[in-house]
This record gives sequence, C-alpha cells and structure tokens, in this order.
Amino acid sequence: MNERSFKLLSGKVKSREGATVYGLPGASKALLLKRVAPLIGTFFLVVPAENLAEALAEDLSRFGLKALHVPAWDVPPLDVSSPLSLSQYRRLKALYRLLTENLSVVVVTPASLFHKVPSPDSLIERVVELRVGKDVDYSLLPSRLISSGYRRVESEPEEGEFSVRGDTLEIVTPEGERAVVELFGDTVERILLNGAEVDTFTVVPLLELPQDREKLERLEELYPEVVERHLLLGEISGAEKLLPEVVELVPMTEYTGELPFVLIEPDQVRTAGEAFLSQVKENYEILKREGVPSSRPEDFVCEIGMTPLFSIYDKPIKGGIDFGVSPLPDVNEENVGELLKSLVGFKVHFVYTAETLKAEAKRLAERLGVKVSFERGISSGSFKDVEEKLAFLSESEFILEVRQKDDITTLEPGTLVVHRDYGIGIFRGITSRNLGGKTYDFIEIEYAGGEKLYAPFTQIDRIYRYTGYRGKSPKLDRLGGTSWKNLERKIKASLVKFAKELAELYKERKTAKGEKLIGDENLIREFERRFPYKLTPGQAKAIKEVYRDMESDKPMDRLICGDVGFGKTEVAMRAAMKAVSAGKQVAVIAPTTVLVDQHYRTFKKRFKGFPVNVEMISRFKTKKEQKEILERLKKGEIDIIIGTHRLTQDDVEFKDLGLLIIDEEHRFGVRTKEKLTKMKKNLDVLYLSATPIPRTLYSALSGFRDISLIETPPAGRRGTKVVVARYSDRILKTAIERELERGGQVFIVQNDIDELEPLKEKVKGMFPDVSVETVHGQMKADRIERIMHSFFEGRVQVLVATSIVESGLDVPSANTLIVIGAERFGLSQLYQLKGRVGRGIEKGYCYLLTSPNAKLTSEAVKRLEAMKKLSPLGGGFQLALKDLEIRGAGTLLGPKQSGFVNTVGLDLYLKLFEEVAKEKEEEDVKINIPVEAFIPEDYVEDTKERLRIYGELSRTENPEELLKELEKVHGYLPDPLVNMFKVMKVKKLAKELGIKEISMTPSGKAVFTFGDEPTVSPKRLVEFVKERGATFTPDRKLYVDAGDLEGLLKVLEELSK
Repeated sequence: MNERSFKLLSGKVKSREGATVYGLPGASKALLLKRVAPLIGTFFLVVPAENLAEALAEDLSRFGLKALHVPAWDVPPLDVSSPLSLSQYRRLKALYRLLTENLSVVVVTPASLFHKVPSPDSLIERVVELRVGKDVDYSLLPSRLISSGYRRVESEPEEGEFSVRGDTLEIVTPEGERAVVELFGDTVERILLNGAEVDTFTVVPLLELPQDREKLERLEELYPEVVERHLLLGEISGAEKLLPEVVELVPMTEYTGELPFVLIEPDQVRTAGEAFLSQVKENYEILKREGVPSSRPEDFVCEIGMTPLFSIYDKPIKGGIDFGVSPLPDVNEENVGELLKSLVGFKVHFVYTAETLKAEAKRLAERLGVKVSFERGISSGSFKDVEEKLAFLSESEFILEVRQKDDITTLEPGTLVVHRDYGIGIFRGITSRNLGGKTYDFIEIEYAGGEKLYAPFTQIDRIYRYTGYRGKSPKLDRLGGTSWKNLERKIKASLVKFAKELAELYKERKTAKGEKLIGDENLIREFERRFPYKLTPGQAKAIKEVYRDMESDKPMDRLICGDVGFGKTEVAMRAAMKAVSAGKQVAVIAPTTVLVDQHYRTFKKRFKGFPVNVEMISRFKTKKEQKEILERLKKGEIDIIIGTHRLTQDDVEFKDLGLLIIDEEHRFGVRTKEKLTKMKKNLDVLYLSATPIPRTLYSALSGFRDISLIETPPAGRRGTKVVVARYSDRILKTAIERELERGGQVFIVQNDIDELEPLKEKVKGMFPDVSVETVHGQMKADRIERIMHSFFEGRVQVLVATSIVESGLDVPSANTLIVIGAERFGLSQLYQLKGRVGRGIEKGYCYLLTSPNAKLTSEAVKRLEAMKKLSPLGGGFQLALKDLEIRGAGTLLGPKQSGFVNTVGLDLYLKLFEEVAKEKEEEDVKINIPVEAFIPEDYVEDTKERLRIYGELSRTENPEELLKELEKVHGYLPDPLVNMFKVMKVKKLAKELGIKEISMTPSGKAVFTFGDEPTVSPKRLVEFVKERGATFTPDRKLYVDAGDLEGLLKVLEELSK
C-alpha cells in the first residue's frame, strides 16, 4: 500500500476536508480502513449492496477491527410479504450488539440505515438474558419466547423453536445455535451451547412484530384478517405493514449517536438510497389504492444525511488519491499454478467456504513451495500488495467448480434407504447397543415384516438414500431373502451390456473420420469480444472443450448440460461461428416452433454485424417462403438454418453442412431421432439439454460420451423473490399490476383446468386493456404453440396455464409468476416453476398463493417455507434437484435403465454404474474390533448431527482437521469418538491394501484376510512377517500380535510402506 498516499489521506481526514481514493481492489479497502480508523473513531461504512456489506464486515474483523454489519430486511417495508424471520433476527441481533458492545465500524447499506428500528427500550424489554447462577421467572419464560416469535413444540426443536421438558429449556435460534438451559426452580444451573458449557446465553427476538395477544388484538382492530393469517402461516403474512402501530420505531442513530461516514462507491450508494425510499413510497401507494390499512412511509423510513469523511471508488477518479494496490485475475484450473508461483515470497492468505477448494489450493501451494494461511469465511475479494509483499485470495475469484453433496448423512427417520447387501428398508435412526460389555452405535433399518437390521457405522458407505420416481413407492425387502441379491446381479448384468453398447458407439464415433474445423481466428475472436457479459466457469470450460473437439479430425459428439438461462446457447453460437468461418453450414434443430423462434431471434441478434446469414424454417413460414429458404440453403446462401424436425425431411439439402446443434433431443419422436441418427454421420454434433444430470452419472458416462456441465448461473442475475401468502383478489391484482407497470409479462399457474377460464375472465375484468390467454395439456398442440408464440412475442401479456409451463420456454420479459393453490404442488414442481422467472437483469417475483379457505398441513407449510428460504446449499434445493436429476438420468439412459433407477433408487444405481464403468466392484471391509467406537449421545445429542459426523468421518480426506473442528464446537473429544476415528482410519488403510476383513481378540491378536487383488507387494509381506514374527497362511490370512487399536493402525501403516 502506497505510504505517500496514506499520509495524504491522513492529513485530509484530520482536517475533515473530505477526500476521494481509489486503487483498492477487494479486501484491501478493509486494510486501509484498519489503518485510518484510529484517526476517526467509530464510524458508519455505507456500501451499495448487502452482500458487499457482509463481506467487508468480515474483512474488517479479519484485519483486527471490531466491525458489525447491520443487515437490511430482505424486502422493503410495506411489501406484500413479510421479511424472513432469519432476516429480522439478524437485524435485531445486530441492533442489540450496537447497544452492548464498543465497536469500531458499523457497516450498512442505505436500505438498512434509512429503515427505522425498534427503540432501544422496546428491544431490551423483549431480550431474554440467561446467566448461570442468576434467577429468571421460569413460569413466564415460554410466553416471553412466544411473544418474541419463537414457536413452542413438544418434540425436539428446530430453527426458531423451543421446548420445555421439566426443568430444562431447549431453544434453537434461526442461525442454528442450540441452547440447552437447565434450571433448579427459577435459578439457571447450567447452559450448553452446541454441546459446550457457557456462562451466558442471550435470546434475541425472532420477529420485530411482537406475537403476544395484546399487540395482535390491537392490530386486529385495524386489519381483521391479520391475526388469523399471522398465527396460521407465521412469517408469511405481510403483517409488518402495521408495525409502527404497536412498536415505537426510531432512526438507527438512536443506537449509535452521531457518527462520521465513509462511503464505498458514493454514486451507487445514493442511487441505492433513492431506489429504496422510492420503493417504500410505491408500496404505500399500491396499498392505498387497494384500500389496505397500513402505516405511512415516514413511520418506517427516514433519510439520513451521509456527508463522507472520504469516499472509496473502484475506478480511477479525477483528483482522487491512488493507493496502487493490484487486483488478482480470476483463477481457474489452467492459471491457478501460475498465479501461486508468482506469489513466492509473499505472505498469502486464502479465505474459502468450500473444503474441496481449500484442499486443491493447499495441494498446489505445497507443491509450488508457496506458504498459504487458510481461513473459512467470506471476503470482498482478492488483492496483491507488492509494497507490503501481501496477497489476499478470496473464493469469489476462484472459478473452480464445486458441487454440494447430498447423501445418507441428511436422512430423517422414516426415510427409505437401500443397504447394498440387504435391499430397501426404512431408516429408523441411530441406536446404541451393548455387545460383550462394549457399547456401539448402529444404524437401525426396518425391513418387511418389521424385521430390524442394526448396521455398524463402519458400513455407512454401504447405505444409500432411496430416491425413485415420484408416486412410485417400492416394496420393502425381506432380511435373509435371495430376491435382493438376484436383482442386484440382474441390474449389474444389464449395466455391463449397456456399458458395452455405449463403449461400442463411442469407439465407432472415435474411429470415424471427420473434418477439422479451425475457422477464421480473427472473426472468432471479434465474435467472442462482442459478448457483453463475463463467461461463467462452466461456459468457459465448455467452449474450450467444443473448440478442441471441432479442431480434431474426429466428429464431435458432445452434450452441453445446464439449467435454462445458464448460457448453453452462447456456447452453441460460438461453435456455430467457428463452423461458419471455416466455410461450413450449421443446422439448429429444436422440438417446438416456439423454441425455434426463440433461437432464431437470439442467433439473429448475436450475429448482427457479421457476414453470417441466419434463417428459420417452421410452420409459421408460408409454403412459398419455405421453398425459397430451402433453395437458398441448397445453394449455400444460408449459413445457419434453425428449424423443427422439418429440417430432417427428405427435401432439405445443404451445400456443405458441418455442424448440427440439437436442442432437447429427448423431446423428439422416435422417427425424428432415427432421421437425426442418419443425418449426423461424420458431422460435428452438439446436443443441448436443460435437464440436470447427477454429477456421479456425469463421471460414469464420461468414459463413453463427451459431456460438458454448466452448473453456475451468469453473474449479475438478480434472482427471484418468493412471496408466500393466502390468495386474495387484492394480491393477485397487485402482483400483475407491478409487473405490467415495468413493461413485463405474467405467468399465472392454476392446476385445475375448470378454473382457468373463470380466472382468465377475472384478470380481464381487473385489466380490460390487457391481452390474457389460457393454456393447458388438453388443448391441441398447434393451438398451444400459437398461444405460447404470442406470449413469447409479447402480444399476450398474461398467460393463465396449468403446470404445463414448468419447463421449456424462456421469456425474458416474463418476470412474475403467480401459483394459485400452491399448497397442492410438490417442492420440485414449485422449484421448477420458480425457474420460469428471474433469469435476466430484471428481478423476478414468484407468488405462491394458498387457497383462501385451505387448512394447511404441516408438510405444506414446510414446503412453502422451504421455497421462501431456498438456496443452492439448502436441503430443500437438494430434494428438488434430486427429483429433477432422476428425470435427467432417465433422459440420458433410456426407458429400460430408468426402470432400474426406480427399482434400487438413484444413488445405488449410480454407484453400480460407476463400478461397471471402472470394471471394478468396490468391496466392503468387514471389521470386528472389541473397542467402544461411537459418538456418545451426551456429547452430540442431535441425531442428525451425529449422522452427519459419522458420514464425514467415513469419507473425509483430512480426519484430523475434522476432529479439531468437533473439539472446537462440542468440546473435549471423548475416547469412544477418538476410537471411532481410528476405526475409520483402519478401514481406509485396509481398503487401500486390498484387505477384506480384520478381526482382533480382546488380548490383541489380529487376523487380516486379504482379497483377490492385494496391493501390498509379496516382498514387503515377507519382510513384515520376519520383522514382526507374524504368520501368513495359504488362504491369504495374516496373523499378528497388534496389542490394541493403536497397534493395529501401526501394523497397517507398516504394511503400506
């Protein structure tokens, strides 16, 4: 960091004359603020966006400042929906910290700063302080927690819930902190927080709106429906629009006093502030027009002057002070080694969230001799300070792709599972049993006839979640029966045959002769340069793979797989440009006229300004037009032709076809597929699919087919806001009106066909000048296509449909989706419907409206809450994705293999496929060691957490680090857990050595039984027998005195040398 620049800034800060600075990429802003903080005292740091605020607060804390991020609500005040309870809790928690801690920096966005907050007195009144040795009125505690928004349950509480059992209170915060409070009378005797003893625990309110009857009755006078709705659906009612009626709201400065300001990107900050205040006013005007009682905007917000001591810009600014810190480039598989090599001699710090990314970076750094310190968390970005010899790496610049794992460790009791050796049963939980005076943990699985299997945790990698097609429940297997083993053998045999067929096809394609398509390098580069966005990691990798395929003398046969809007078409267009610039023609074939039209518009716009002729052929063209197009195609006057299966007909001739792009091949009929097979001989072929496939299937198929996965959405996508509420005409009208006012279009989904026409008429009554149409599966295909085409063209503004619209068309201007009767839809269906909107730069809105008089089941409420909280790392997302992946697997594998997927479940099927692809079955290691090896229930009480730890222990590459993490969270490691860790290590080493069974007597005599393909060399085995006085018998058994579990590990380590 430039010292001269710092002195210049220090002088301006001391004299309070104001300054602007730049040349501070990523977290280097926090480094500067740390140095300048002593000159300022406590200050507000105002940034334009919430994600940057959160990241900068972490960076500031990382560099030694006491920083606090006060988050904004996830929706502006007076919105139709309430903010998430998690959003409210984090804001209230931050406000409480403002009152009770001495802070250096308060990080906010304008939306947070301008939004009034509950007065300090009203907040303190609702906070519950629990301290060991202090008294609390235990009889009033439940009602205080309920008033704060926590739900009382009789079972084990989850996030936002509490339970009272005798003298024990258990509460779980929305952030997942679990506190168990033991009392004697009214005196707090002991507090366990996540299993570790603490002296104090503070319960901050969950919701800003108090939930006690007195406050709710006051609201009921003003808005009669609010209490019923609020109690039924908790956080999803929109009741906060009346918050000032029952809670005194004040400016945030009541908590902080007058503080100086530092602004990041002040122009953006001011724009964000104006947009926030404008949105609140707009919300109020809509409510006012609809006659809905609400408080006024000025009751919720107040603009606070933000004259800065100094401002920080990303780009150079006239008269600004340049600090000259360098940014780091995006890091991918190709340049990560080069980047780390350039940092030799630097102090390097890497902030990460994904363990796999850390492991990869650590491995490379060690190999290149670069010292890197690692920290788990988030950061505002990377930088390289040459003067200080300091480099800071953040995960946001690392574009190595990482995928979340969904497995056995996320199971709930009652879930269907498949044991590799015994078949399909029901997971009942974890149970402890005493055998031979030793205690062990087992996974309890119930089979047909109520028979129970108690599987030791060393077998956790033999157990899979059962996931089959929705609505098709499998039969439970019988323990001891032969049907399961026979079925597994049948599937294995079928897979071997299937794999051979795939291998033959792959071999045939690889031996076929194609044409190298190099193309005009300058034209290709110019085409790439005009792409207005940054490529995602998946796109960049896919393009590289496509180019490599096209430049080889083998015909390309590659599948590009990725969600709608993830950028597959850009990959296809770059391939098309490469082919056209090499003098070839390109055919793009899609299953519907609407998709053809969509592709045509996209290609036409992208190729504008280049010497490329793009044309379309479909039923929307007259016969005369079609004839003219086909003549021009034959003469070579058309470079890219886009059409439906019409392009496979006999009258279609090309002058020199070089590339065939097929979109959603599985949606074509058998005849068209056969014609495509003939058509693609010796051509480069690119397939596009929007149905996700499981990563494991991708790995297994990669030996037989070239596949590129695009798993990350483009940057800058604003995403979709999910609103959950009871249906009312007012909400319907407001949602449509908002979208129409910004020039957009609306999807309305109602699965009852009889209700579609009345709903259409209702919408037309609300908006007489708006074009409204209906679509459902019982209509003729050509009529559906015509209406969908009109919707895509923008001639239809509101489309009322069944869930027929859940996949397919991408309508960029349709950014509001309204689902009526949302409680009747499954999670994966809701997830896919939500994917219809929010794909571009416009924010999407997904309204999930429950039927007006429906009594919602707890499952329905959970589904709706899951949708509201949905994120790629959430369990709800994983369940929805799994359902979609089954469809994707079926699409790729064909009907026969899809039947097997349903028979044994997706996860086990994929494991079997993986083994066939590797031509090696993974054998289990049987272990019989007389030691207590388990996770004690009094150490980790939560069953799901214990299951997760068992799973982590079975698969982690770095168990020592996992144990450190456990000790940090749960306290001192008990002996049975340490033994469990050692047993898992024994199993891992045994697998590597090709040992299939280990047993040990209480006196320490051990027997190792080797499998058919041991990896230990005969020479090493002979040496070991001599050194240890061991015995090796012809039946491949090694007898040795190991002594104890530690000795057993040493034996295996010696054999591994």
